[in-house]
Amino acid sequence: MKKVLKYLIPVLICCTVVMVILASRGSFVKTGKALIRDLCDAFTVPGALMFCFGLLVLATNGGTFDMLAFGVRKLFELFRKDLTKVKYRTFYDYRQAQKEKKRTFIHFIIVGSAFLFVAIVFLIVYYKI
Repeated sequence: MKKVLKYLIPVLICCTVVMVILASRGSFVKTGKALIRDLCDAFTVPGALMFCFGLLVLATNGGTFDMLAFGVRKLFELFRKDLTKVKYRTFYDYRQAQKEKKRTFIHFIIVGSAFLFVAIVFLIVYYKI
């Protein structure tokens, strides 16, 4: 069930975005080439966003933003009353803790790719009409 939810939640988010885009463009009353164009646009936006979000999680897992996150954490720790309760003393400690916190990302890339594939199909149909 947990694996199904990992895919179901991004799909529902993307479908919601598709419906919002279609509703905002008035696509439910359009026909023909204008409808196909709107469908292509509506599937491209959430597909690209979800795919790029998956790539961002992949980059985060690789440690790309660790130094920035550690610096921001240290900045906010300056405003604490009790500086002895600091969670990570050094960047090395922070980095080791982050290596253990790997997040899954492949479901975002798969869902984003599926929506982009549907958008490409609509694009091909659009140019064939």
